[in-house]
Amino acid sequence: MQELVHHTIQQLEDLLGSFNKVQELYLLKSFDFDGRFEAFLNEFLEYLKTKGNTTCEAELLKVMNLISTVKRGFNPIKMERISTGKRELLWGFSFSGMESVHGFLMEMHAKEKKKLEEAEELLSGLVISLYQNGVLDDDKIKGMDSVQNIEMFWTSLVNHNTQISGINKKLRLTLISEDIFLTLEKMILKLN
Repeated sequence: MQELVHHTIQQLEDLLGSFNKVQELYLLKSFDFDGRFEAFLNEFLEYLKTKGNTTCEAELLKVMNLISTVKRGFNPIKMERISTGKRELLWGFSFSGMESVHGFLMEMHAKEKKKLEEAEELLSGLVISLYQNGVLDDDKIKGMDSVQNIEMFWTSLVNHNTQISGINKKLRLTLISEDIFLTLEKMILKLN
């Protein structure tokens, strides 16, 4: 089931904000780092479970298990008991884990942003074409002052024009209708 891409991007940006706070704690060598990082990892894991992203979930669990192994007093690479330098080893594995988490978050964020950018590119070409063909003018743009008005206009176009119906089907492969309306709203706000 597709989800609202705008909402997914917002969730990922919220996770990135939380992650940045964890990174700041690491940089400051704060004693709060371990607890906050663990809380963040659990929050991110729950997010991945709700999205059904089992690949990222498995990688994140691997990171969590490496850190957990160090906390239990074992070096997860050598599988030997840690006799000295446990704290330094934990900081090292935590840094490695943060690098992995950063990669996951940025990759997921870029993937979702790309969907919207492609839709915006397609819709901006369509809006210019509608202007050139006289279907859209400044008065109609001013009349589209809400998502409901944009939805009515878009539905009317889709129902009466096979080319626009084809564009709508292409957009619906990666977006839900609400994403299309929000993207159109963003463009219309720029035109006003």
